[in-house]
Amino acid sequence: MIDGGHTGSETPRTMPPARVSARLLLLSAFVGLCLTACQTAAPAVAPASPPDAAPPAAARSTTPAPAEQPEQPLTALNTLFHQQYTGARKAYTARLGTEERPVLLMKGTLTFLWQGKSTQYTVLSPRYHALKAFSHVPLSVAVALLGNTGATLTPETQTLFQSTRQRIAEALAELDMPTSSTRSLVPPELLDEQRTLLRESDTLLEECLSRGRPTPERLERFAQAVRPAVVANARASARDELEQLHQHVSAIRASLTPEQWSRLAVVIGTSRQARAREVSLQYFERLLGEPKQEEGASREERIVVLETFGSRDSLEALATHELDQDAAAWLLGDRFRLQSDLLAPYATEYLDKLLR
Repeated sequence: MIDGGHTGSETPRTMPPARVSARLLLLSAFVGLCLTACQTAAPAVAPASPPDAAPPAAARSTTPAPAEQPEQPLTALNTLFHQQYTGARKAYTARLGTEERPVLLMKGTLTFLWQGKSTQYTVLSPRYHALKAFSHVPLSVAVALLGNTGATLTPETQTLFQSTRQRIAEALAELDMPTSSTRSLVPPELLDEQRTLLRESDTLLEECLSRGRPTPERLERFAQAVRPAVVANARASARDELEQLHQHVSAIRASLTPEQWSRLAVVIGTSRQARAREVSLQYFERLLGEPKQEEGASREERIVVLETFGSRDSLEALATHELDQDAAAWLLGDRFRLQSDLLAPYATEYLDKLLR
């Protein structure tokens, strides 16, 4: 063997693996540097698209649409109940005001629905409204002071008080005129009460404008001075309303047979604040022999009380009332059972244990 050479029969020498790896790494780095240099020297040119080539089609979604879940049996049954209840309520509403079911709607104006016709009667007379307006004068002073929460009167409150004093002077002058329309609306025995309301209010307003906000003691004296007149007006207003109401209802009753009168239903619209023992409610309770109203609809029979008023809402409420009574009588053996929370007695039983 000659140094530096080898014959074909000699086994070639192999390079250690570590050196092979090192050389490969160096070669890769060198190639990478060359490519980077070429890209820096010559800007890349994007291949031109064929002139008439169409843009690639948008990828279509391959996500399948979610399958509709079948309606659960209980959900379907509950939906059917609401549909059937709505249909039954429409049928009950349709009969109201017909030969089968005469209806009286009461809120200031009395409306009689009968044989497909609607007749209105005025219940709150001009006298009623006049006495109410006189009683509102001291109340307006009180609420204005309550609304003026600062230690001093705001410019708006002062302007309001000045305007009120001017109107009070005009009303007092009309009360002293025998032929004025204002005086004609006031019962003679109540003229002095109206003067008291106006004069006491005017005196307090004058003090407020000159001295500022009144003390609690001054307001109490004012209340004591006007309270008897307010009570007298309230008593007279109630009497006037009841007389008007009874006159119209008596005429309506005379036009019905006893059997038709027995089917009469009454819907009374009132405000939330005035609901308890409302005048017309007390009247119809006594007239129809109905029990006194208790909590909610728990004892309503022929009288339904609403805290809103409107012909459509009133009739729908009455229809709901009668439908629930019939359903409760048939299903639960107690026609009043659905006129309070169905769970009420059972909640009471458990609360006795839960909160004892």
